[in-house]
Amino acid sequence: MLAEQDRLRTEFQEKQYICPYCGTKGMQYTSACASCGSPETVRTEQYRHAACDHEGMQDQFVDDDGVVCPECEMGLKSLEQLESDAANFCQNCETIFETADHRLRCRDCHLVTQPTRATERILHQYSLTDQGKKWVEEQLTARQLVVETLKDRTLRVEIDTTVTTGSGEEIPVHVHALDELLDDRIIAAVHERPYEREIAHLLTVASEVDAHAILVTTSGTVVGEDIDQLVTDDRLTTLELTKGGALQRNYEIVSDPGTQHSFVGRITDIFKPQTG
Repeated sequence: MLAEQDRLRTEFQEKQYICPYCGTKGMQYTSACASCGSPETVRTEQYRHAACDHEGMQDQFVDDDGVVCPECEMGLKSLEQLESDAANFCQNCETIFETADHRLRCRDCHLVTQPTRATERILHQYSLTDQGKKWVEEQLTARQLVVETLKDRTLRVEIDTTVTTGSGEEIPVHVHALDELLDDRIIAAVHERPYEREIAHLLTVASEVDAHAILVTTSGTVVGEDIDQLVTDDRLTTLELTKGGALQRNYEIVSDPGTQHSFVGRITDIFKPQTG
């Protein structure tokens, strides 16, 4: 998604195959016998004596006496007097065949299978574009402003940490702040353009850990068809990062992220002040 938005540049690295049996990544290519399916095959040369049409491998023509056709017993000066073609030899069933089958072999469970049965995945390397660097800076600036605001209120602040719910589940959050004296807790999340699901998730986490939630939008918009009930929840304060690099209670609600300038509603300063 970030690459499509020109925030990341992408470069192809390799194609990866995943074992259909055990899920191990990075299956290795191997050739296999066209007759028995064994990967115990080697590329070699198959020779033919034109005088008698006998075909065989090199060791069938070469013995202690030199090069001799095993069929007609004619002595030859060298292997160059024989016709030759590339071939494959299976050491498992001793079959000679022209073209080996393509197979993939799992490094973990050693399954040998057809490439079409494995899951194919293309791997890319990503790096930030200039636009991407600006985007990251905005996210970090917004987070740092939240941190400084909470520290000014003498709260103990943690960045990129986890909070533990009543059931013992650890959930990652961007910012966690705690007033130990008044037992007041705040969690904050920073998004460019938060969707309804992200707002709902933040409120759910806040409810689980008995905290007030701060949502920061770096674009000044939140996205959803019907999110009034979410954004007006008393447990939530929604802020925007201004172009001047400040936080304020001012944002737009849009129903379609592709039309962020279509005004649905502007809500300003309607939330209760935070305590603690």
